[in-house]
Amino acid sequence: MAHGLSDAEMKKEYFDAQDKLDDKLDKLAKWIKESKHFIIFTGAGVSTSTGIPDFRSAMDTVLPTGPGAWELRDNKTARSKKAVVVHDMQKAIPSLTHMALVELQRRGILKCLVSQNCDGLHLRSGMNPTCLAELHGNMNLEKCSNCGAKYLRDYDAAIGLLNHLTGRKCDKPECRGPLKDSIINFGENLPAEELDKAFTHAQNADLCLVLGSSLTVTPAADIPRTVAERKKKLVIGNLQRTPLYSMATLNVHAFSDTIMQGLMERLDIPIPPWIVRRRVRVTQEKSSNDSNCEILIEGRDPDNTDIPFSLFKSIQVNRGEKAIEKITKEPFIFGIASNNSEPLNIHLEFFGHYNEIPFDLNYANVDSMPQQEEFYLFYNPMIGQWRKTTKSDDFPL
Repeated sequence: MAHGLSDAEMKKEYFDAQDKLDDKLDKLAKWIKESKHFIIFTGAGVSTSTGIPDFRSAMDTVLPTGPGAWELRDNKTARSKKAVVVHDMQKAIPSLTHMALVELQRRGILKCLVSQNCDGLHLRSGMNPTCLAELHGNMNLEKCSNCGAKYLRDYDAAIGLLNHLTGRKCDKPECRGPLKDSIINFGENLPAEELDKAFTHAQNADLCLVLGSSLTVTPAADIPRTVAERKKKLVIGNLQRTPLYSMATLNVHAFSDTIMQGLMERLDIPIPPWIVRRRVRVTQEKSSNDSNCEILIEGRDPDNTDIPFSLFKSIQVNRGEKAIEKITKEPFIFGIASNNSEPLNIHLEFFGHYNEIPFDLNYANVDSMPQQEEFYLFYNPMIGQWRKTTKSDDFPL
């Protein structure tokens, strides 16, 4: 069973004076510009500003989220009602840190992000999964125990069972294997594919920045250790001192958001706003006699079209002025006569974690629908508008 930090000295929180912090960020920005293979390693501390508590912050922490979950448990007490926490992690909005990391990855500066977090915020923020190693799983991801197929969900896929079974089955007709959540519990082996990716990048890295990790959990903590042991630069950004404190080239004592905001200013790279990213596929298949057609609406991973993504709470199908069908669970399939000349409206209702408004797909008639179309829907929660586009980076302002 995991516990909070037992050493009182390790629980203390430190903050660099502004002049010292400026000097450290100047150095780090210079190293990033000079780096050939820059990686970042994140822990729970990158998500506390989104309202998600961490695990090991002390009882007297300055964090608005309050003490860490295991610190509370060790002290047999409950979280204060004054703590600023989000009670549904699906509603957590990616932080400045999350979005800064996305922009560094998009520009090719960040080669790999290794994460201990399972809150799903790195993928939700827009981080390309090819550059991400999620060592402890993702609450929105489940996998087939037979064929290994992946499924993303816009809800918590884990239901807390020790055998990880979610009760859902693989979509592939030839498989139909049981799906399992991807969360890694204490004592369980880390996913080999993710671990191999992380260590490969650690072996090539000339600079590793750690953000918000206590670095007390192995084998995850061995990844930044590998960089230090290779005599390459290891920079640790954390309020508490870590077991790798003496091995680090530089220790920065500041909030993750403070570090990343200062870094991006020095790199002269704007931090992009967060946008809800969705990819939708619409497929039309006619019957053998062409008298009817079957229409399938499905979500897909914005970065990997091969991975299904559960996006819709329900779909309402309207023909002309008439509502003909409401579908409330996957697969979202409906049939319609091929020769129907009435306008067709498909009303997409999302889970609404960020108060997303529904989106309407409108077609002049069935015949005007393409056999298959795939497009992006981008939603800016600050202005409450969707943008439909075929370009993966055509974000709304």
